Amino acid sequence: MHDKGLDPATLTAIITGGTTGIGRATARELADRGYNILLVGQEDPYLLERELLERGAIARFIQVDLSDPEAAAKEIVRSAVDIFHRIDLVVNCAGVISHKDIAEVREKDWDRIFAINLKAPFFLAQQAFPHLELTRGCIINVSSTNANRPARRNQLYDSLKAALNNLTQGLALDFRDSGVRVNAIMPGGVRTGLSEEWLHQYLGRAPVKADFEIPSLAQPEQIARVIASLASEDMAWVNGVTLAADGGFGL
Repeated sequence: MHDKGLDPATLTAIITGGTTGIGRATARELADRGYNILLVGQEDPYLLERELLERGAIARFIQVDLSDPEAAAKEIVRSAVDIFHRIDLVVNCAGVISHKDIAEVREKDWDRIFAINLKAPFFLAQQAFPHLELTRGCIINVSSTNANRPARRNQLYDSLKAALNNLTQGLALDFRDSGVRVNAIMPGGVRTGLSEEWLHQYLGRAPVKADFEIPSLAQPEQIARVIASLASEDMAWVNGVTLAADGGFGL
């Protein structure tokens, strides 16, 4: 239901993976820049909603299963339009990892990561497009520098991020004449719960503080500022790019 007192001119962002890591930091950053937020995630972020309200934003949460990507996209877009009556920005931040020896990989591993890391961004772009066309909005996909520099035992994640970069450019081409921009950012290492999970699998043990004290590891807030800047009018002529956001440590 539409919130009473909601300004219909207020920019609205959808953020998948919006309750943790880069997504949560992006929600805070966009709230500070005047957006209302639809948070998409797995756990009810009651405290985050309260925090965003204190920052001047109206935030709502929707729990969906992105492993059923087409149905999830329809539900997400319908909820955003029902609540906020507009969509200006879609941030595809949700993602899963699969860090295994090649011999251990099963088809279900491919199916899960394909659905969440690639099909979900596609179907959300598809469903959101008519509303983004009305606002001349944009889509930002959160990819990874691993798309260009694969790691050992990381073939599923890395190949799907490479595919996401290609999808980003294809969507940018198809949507260009309608005024809807599509870009991707490629963080390197970022201190998030997902990176902690990856490190646990990579190291074979729970990561400790020293594992995160490296200069190439970004904080989620640093990546969030890149996302918010790329969504701004100042970047209106930037379209179809896959932008590395790794502090130059991938050079």
